Amino acid sequence: MKAGFGARGGELGLSEVVGFVLIIALLMAVFSLYLTYGVPAQGRENEILHMNTVKDQFINYKIGLDALANNNKVGTTVSNSFTLGSEAAYTEGVMAFIPIMKPVNSGGVFSINRRTNEPETLTISSRSLVADPLNATARTAENLPATVNYTPGHVFVTVSGIQSSDLSASSRFGGTVNTTSWTVYVNLTPQSTLYQNYKSIATGSANPCEVSPQIPNPTQNGTPIEFRDATNTRACLVPMNAYAYNGTDLSLTVKKKGIVTMENYPVYRNIQAGTPYIIDLMDPAYGLSSSIAPSEYISIRNDLPLGSIAVTGNITYNFIETTYQISPITLGAVDYRSQNNYWISQEYYYQMGGVFLSQIDGNNTYKLPPAITFSMDNSNPSRPVTLVTVNAMSITNPYGGSVVGGNSPVQVKTTLDSLYTFPYADGIANTKWIRIGVDTPDDQARAMWKNYFDYTSRVAGLPDETETGIAGTESYIIIHGTDAADTGDYDIKVVATNATYAALLYGVGG
Repeated sequence: MKAGFGARGGELGLSEVVGFVLIIALLMAVFSLYLTYGVPAQGRENEILHMNTVKDQFINYKIGLDALANNNKVGTTVSNSFTLGSEAAYTEGVMAFIPIMKPVNSGGVFSINRRTNEPETLTISSRSLVADPLNATARTAENLPATVNYTPGHVFVTVSGIQSSDLSASSRFGGTVNTTSWTVYVNLTPQSTLYQNYKSIATGSANPCEVSPQIPNPTQNGTPIEFRDATNTRACLVPMNAYAYNGTDLSLTVKKKGIVTMENYPVYRNIQAGTPYIIDLMDPAYGLSSSIAPSEYISIRNDLPLGSIAVTGNITYNFIETTYQISPITLGAVDYRSQNNYWISQEYYYQMGGVFLSQIDGNNTYKLPPAITFSMDNSNPSRPVTLVTVNAMSITNPYGGSVVGGNSPVQVKTTLDSLYTFPYADGIANTKWIRIGVDTPDDQARAMWKNYFDYTSRVAGLPDETETGIAGTESYIIIHGTDAADTGDYDIKVVATNATYAALLYGVGG
């Protein structure tokens, strides 16, 4: 009997132990499920939020650099902060009831001009009208009146046919050159000196100054004086205004939007017969150089004729037609590569005015497009113009490149060093064909550029003759405009600039 009772007591104790073990096992199962699914899910969410934050920081960085270039703030520096790590525990067990209850913080690597081993470059070549800095070859448009097709180097007005008989105190000539927004009056203006003379009037009267006929104003100037002449006859001296002719000046009067900004400005003094006189309306002294724009119609006429004098004019452009090759521009990049523990590793970088995303799975796309745009100007259906705008934004670093890794914030200070506009002629159209290429050793980036050229040219409605492709390590686009043979008129307008930024990287801490 005793033995039987003892066995039953041992069995009761064993059941409590088994129950405790089962509870522990249940807790371990719950923790295992949490560690297997809960912690990675939380870490994944933290890293996704962090990558979104990084994207926003790159967008702010782009906006800041665009503002410097758009406002021509050469020498100005902007500062931007970037977060390298996600918000989580830096080591297991920190601020947690049980270690490994929170996801581990991820980090990243931030670099300047270390995205690829070989530099990534932009090249541009075209058949274009390009400004000739030496003015060795000038292209002159038709004589005035004419429509200004490009921003002119000179607008010449010539006054010719002056004869000796045209140079007198009473001879005047006037011509007018104008557009809808401004008018220039070209005048031959006699110059005279005023002096006082006396005219003697003999009447034989006892009071000659009272009965003599008075010369009406404005010729008379003053009170007549009675006197006796050589024959002792009473006479009257009448004071008269007199003018001495000193020569004729060629002068200008300028009126802009109905307001006279310059009146009777002497361009040439004391002109001579037989000499043609030339005036350049693009001279800054006349205030018209910024008002003479492409598509403007300039008329010219003789308003006040005189003899054989005539006013004529022509437009001269200081550019030449050439195959223009821009030296390869090193683009550089500001780059962030994540080291995510729970989410796919991603790379965000700023280059060429765009914000790009590259993933380890091979996906490469742009969050904000680069500063190469295409569009069509169909305002004149008989002559559609392809618009090509290239804003090359180069990132430089005085040390060749910089790298900071970890999970602490970093700061980038960027200075606009220079801003240069390539010398394409400013006008309705300046190019027959253009080739734009981006050379990069990154296969994903190369394919992305090819897709960007394809998509943007198609959306812009560029002519079917447009070509895109990959040659070696370069993605390119060739635009022929509406004239695929490139033998007719210019039908592409190119505007290209190069902004160079110096970027320095600073680790904030950690």
